[in-house]
Amino acid sequence: MEVDAIGSESSFQEEDYSHAARELMRGVQGSEGYSHGQSDQEGSDTNDDHDVERLGTQAEIMDYYLGIKAVEERGLIDIGNLASWSVSSYKVGLGVEALCEDDPAKYWQSDGPQPHYIDIHFSKRVSVERLSIYTDFGLDESYTPSKIQILSGTGYHSLQEVVTVDLHEPVGWCHVIMDAIRDDAVLKTFLIRIEVLSNHQNGKDTHVRAVKVFSPVKDSTSSEDDPIGLTSITLKSQSIIR
Repeated sequence: MEVDAIGSESSFQEEDYSHAARELMRGVQGSEGYSHGQSDQEGSDTNDDHDVERLGTQAEIMDYYLGIKAVEERGLIDIGNLASWSVSSYKVGLGVEALCEDDPAKYWQSDGPQPHYIDIHFSKRVSVERLSIYTDFGLDESYTPSKIQILSGTGYHSLQEVVTVDLHEPVGWCHVIMDAIRDDAVLKTFLIRIEVLSNHQNGKDTHVRAVKVFSPVKDSTSSEDDPIGLTSITLKSQSIIR
């Protein structure tokens, strides 16, 4: 079992930014209130503060999408859209949908006793090469998980521990790689539970900003081997379910 260091897979130049990242960055730059060089000193100071915040947002977006791009370039695809997602509890407006919206500014916040957990339930058995979890200690502090446990099974009554991971002030993607589970380096499962056992600074509730479930892209999805020619992410995801 390997836990990849935060951000260690994301060493790309500007020309490698994903299309989605570039579009989001344009949206940030073009949004109301983002401006440069005002003559009024007070307004200029205010906009300087806003610029710093915007730049921080852009850096988060870049880190988020570059991390995904790095994993996809390893021949992996996110199959989370094929699962049913649920959480142990949530604060109103900060529910499970935030985990799948591809927006690092949003997050799930628990609202109950520990341990908190995220359940990812597939209708058929899938092959999982890694779970990728996005957190931000700089923003979330005591809400940031410090220890998580991954469980797997065919159903809720058969869950067994796969691995327990300690996180030290994580910022960005943490990749829990299933290379020690089987000879083919994947986890075969119907149900995955990500359990937050503790938070930094003894925090009670938790924030998780995104979760990705990555599976190998099979050769049969290529245009040469597939007469239908699966091209969309959804169709490719569905084609690898067993």
